[in-house]
Parts: sequence; structure tokens; C-alpha cells
Amino acid sequence: MAEATDKKTDATPKVTETVPGPIDSGKGSADQNSTGSADAGAASGIDLGTLIWLAVGLAAILVLWRKGYIAVIRKFIGETREQLHKCTWPTMDELRQHIVVVMISSILLGMFTVFSDKIVYFIVWDLLMAGGSSS
Repeated sequence: MAEATDKKTDATPKVTETVPGPIDSGKGSADQNSTGSADAGAASGIDLGTLIWLAVGLAAILVLWRKGYIAVIRKFIGETREQLHKCTWPTMDELRQHIVVVMISSILLGMFTVFSDKIVYFIVWDLLMAGGSSS
């Protein structure tokens, strides 16, 4: 029975500590005031660097628009999209077949490179350098 009361007393302070009391409400109101003013300043104020970059970006867009580069870029994107719609794309089976061909080719090329390297290594180090390394 005493153990049950100890458990209840242990649980009760934890509950009362988490519930805002006079100490917590004082801290909470101070935190709310300080964070409230910091949040309001961050939300309403834009620093000078951001304004400068925004002005530079808008000026660049204005210059590009006046010189006609924006229309050229828009035309390029439109023509590119048109050409992509004309393309024939591979089916899933064709794509798998191409992947297999590329993988086999890569493995064969790797084996050829390793084999060629071993032959050149044997020729250079064992046959040509054998006389010079015996000293």
C-alpha cells in the first residue's frame, strides 16, 4: 500500500510540473513577448541584402525583356517542347534490351582493359625491365 502511494506522489509532481503554474505562466508570458516581437520583426522586415538582390534581379529581367531575350527564350522552350512531342520514346521492353546491351558491352570493355593492362605490365616490367632490376 505504501508503494502505491509513493507511485501516486511521484506521478503527481510530474503532472503539476507540466501544468502551467504561476512560475511557468510568468516565463511563458516573457517568452511570448520576446518571441512575439522577434517574429513580428522577422516577418515585417526585409534586410538590405535581400532588397539589393531583388532589385538586381528585377533590373536584369527588365533589361532582358527590353532587348527581346525573354521572347527568344520563350520561343526556344516552345520549340523544344514541340520537338520532344515528335520524338518516339522506347517501350519498356526496348529499354530493358538496351540496358542489357549496355551492361554486357561495359563488362566486355572492362575485361578487355584489364587483360590489355596485364599484358602491357608483363611486357614492360617482366621482359624489358628484368635485365635492369637484377643489379
